[in-house]
Amino acid sequence: MPFKYRSLTANCGNDTLGLTASQSIAELFVEDDADFFVINCQEAHFRNTQEQLERFFPQEKYEVRCLSQMPTHTKLDTQVFPTTGMATFVIYKKELDLRIDGNPQIARRENSRLDGSGYNKGGMVTNFSIERKNPKERIQVQAVTGHLDANNAIKRNKDWLNIYRATVKRVTSWNDLMASSPDLLLSGYDANTRNKFNEQNDKIDRNMWDDPAKYPEIQAMDFVSKAAAKYSKDITYAHTKRDPQTGEEIIADSKREGDAARGMLDFVTIYDGDISHMKSRESIEKGITVVDIEPQTGSDRDHHVIISPSQTSLALTDFNRIKNLMAARLWGVAPVVSKQILAIKEGTAAADQAWRQLQLIDYYNEYLAPGGFLDRSIELHRRKLEYFQEITDNPALDDALKENLRKIFFEDKEPDNSLDQIDSDQLDQRVEQLKAKQVLMQTFLDSLAQCKHVSGIEARFFCYNDLKKQIENNIQVNAAEAFKSEAVREYHNYHMMLEMACNEQEDPELQKALKTIIKRLDAIVDPTDANALNNMDPGKLDTLTQIAALCHKRNLLLKQEEVNELVNINRELISLSHDAMGSDSSLWRALAEAVKFFISLVPEGWSKKVGIVQDKKLSDSLLQYSTVYKSALQDIVPREEEEGDVFKIDGPSGMS
Repeated sequence: MPFKYRSLTANCGNDTLGLTASQSIAELFVEDDADFFVINCQEAHFRNTQEQLERFFPQEKYEVRCLSQMPTHTKLDTQVFPTTGMATFVIYKKELDLRIDGNPQIARRENSRLDGSGYNKGGMVTNFSIERKNPKERIQVQAVTGHLDANNAIKRNKDWLNIYRATVKRVTSWNDLMASSPDLLLSGYDANTRNKFNEQNDKIDRNMWDDPAKYPEIQAMDFVSKAAAKYSKDITYAHTKRDPQTGEEIIADSKREGDAARGMLDFVTIYDGDISHMKSRESIEKGITVVDIEPQTGSDRDHHVIISPSQTSLALTDFNRIKNLMAARLWGVAPVVSKQILAIKEGTAAADQAWRQLQLIDYYNEYLAPGGFLDRSIELHRRKLEYFQEITDNPALDDALKENLRKIFFEDKEPDNSLDQIDSDQLDQRVEQLKAKQVLMQTFLDSLAQCKHVSGIEARFFCYNDLKKQIENNIQVNAAEAFKSEAVREYHNYHMMLEMACNEQEDPELQKALKTIIKRLDAIVDPTDANALNNMDPGKLDTLTQIAALCHKRNLLLKQEEVNELVNINRELISLSHDAMGSDSSLWRALAEAVKFFISLVPEGWSKKVGIVQDKKLSDSLLQYSTVYKSALQDIVPREEEEGDVFKIDGPSGMS
């Protein structure tokens, strides 16, 4: 006999559900003739919420229990006592037995209250079982309550990862796996995903959940719950205001640029072992069967209570329960692996059953356990968000490169189409490609973290695309070595181009300056010493590459008389030379001075030809260092070169 239930979520604003909500919940329970309801709360007053619910559920028929609590301190009046926070309440019929399995798993982003809001964000996982005596039946439930960061998408994704990790563990036996795989996984959380304005001063706010592919900040939340039943409403939170003078509704959130003060924030998700609707469950159910209870007057609860439609549990064997849950949780990120798992049959012979159980244990540890494939996918997405935010704020990177990286990070998804048309060998091949691509992305991000300049980022971008194509052609790759080799190759290329430019330069002073830069580069690392280049600090090699690239480009711009772009090149070279001057190494400081001197030079007569003196920005960028060379170079230039013809320090050529 199946169990009838509903799953709810409620952010109570450090208050209770409210009398209206509590009464509505009681009416639904009676109407459904339900066995139990699970209420996952955020910012709930523990004692007051329980007492309020008990008013509407007579003790002779029902039990109301708060199974777990995670105190949070989000308002001034909650700072002292641990009376409010996240909690999981279960309401169930008196004739049922409820047992809590182990201790709740707390997943805070920060472990100390001194660390600020991170202590209050994250979630809690509670495992329990409900048993009916006649007929005897038992169901395992994992309840998850979560409250994600309100201000920062990267922190929000970290919260999501922490909550996921609290729902899984490493297993070593079939009994471990059975205990880790509930019949029902019921989540209720405040995702803090406010509506977005696409552009500044835009009047129309958009629900990100209508098209998650357009909004990278929610993609991890989307793909992790892709095959779960998901319930919400278009607006579950609204703090819009009225302009006192015009009466116009003010939708923008004054505390969060680009966000609206409303949106779909609150969700109920259910994994119930049903794999027949995985595809249709990819969208969020917002219809009339989803009950939402608005905030009520006199209550501090400012979010809607979201209540799932009435549900009926499925009766599955342990094997199929475990298999179906694993396949469903992987559906959004690795559909090819889901298909592999679903193809495993329990068998009838004892030896076959033992072997199939071992297969599921291996799949669970490889793909679902902490540190497994799904865990790494969420963490990789967080890292991509973090890196993309960094480059978005970097004015030195052009928009085309940023767009190319955005597509690689957030649009390059594994297709789940045509899986029914491929055989088991092809499926195995696709799985190996999927795992190799994940390693490639991890290594790509590691390599990008070692460089910050355009030349290095572009080199790694092209290398990534080449390696990805090789993987898709079933060629094994060593991504770490490939990115390292590409960085060295890129330096060789720009070094060679700089040498060629030097040889072709007709202006004697510019040629001497270029020769000096090349000598300074070679003093730091010998371009013919492969071992030295391979073992050089990647960040320093990236800087040398960028210096060589920009010096070559500046030389080319001088030849082409491109004044406007020259200003930007000068500015970046000045910045690089500043960084090099801060080095403890005299070789790097000498390179910095050589670069500064090169910046101060233009070809003889070029200023008059293009009217450079009238261009204040370029004149300033050229003159910034030219007036200090007589004193500065005496301190940095080796004695034997002062007497030669490497530098001319009487001022930039062509400048009056």
